[in-house]
Amino acid sequence: MEEFTIEEIIGYHKEIIENSDFEGDQGQAGEFLNYGNLDFTIEFSNNYTDPFEKAAYLLHGIAKGHPFVQGNKRLAFLLSSLVLWRTPECYTIISSKEENDAFVREIAKGNKTFEEVTIWLRTIVKKEL
Repeated sequence: MEEFTIEEIIGYHKEIIENSDFEGDQGQAGEFLNYGNLDFTIEFSNNYTDPFEKAAYLLHGIAKGHPFVQGNKRLAFLLSSLVLWRTPECYTIISSKEENDAFVREIAKGNKTFEEVTIWLRTIVKKEL
């Protein structure tokens, strides 16, 4: 399974922030609150062989751990989506934007466990191939 690098994730974060219309995002691309949290989350996620567990760990770890000043929930959801899409089965998330947003906000508030996130991800995808 493909592993993410810190540099790649910072690049995704910069794209998210630079393409945002949200005023609070302006000037925040790549700005960290806790670099160590991102480094730990990425390193530990690379130990997972099950794509749903890896995606859940990234989603949970980044949304809740808040390593960046802005864009953590968006980045976390993007990374989990990429993990699932890059599998041989090419899983695509089919839940609504509203459901995704609400669930990720609950993760960020600390109201969802890793196990709950893993189960949720397994229920909101379809195989493309």
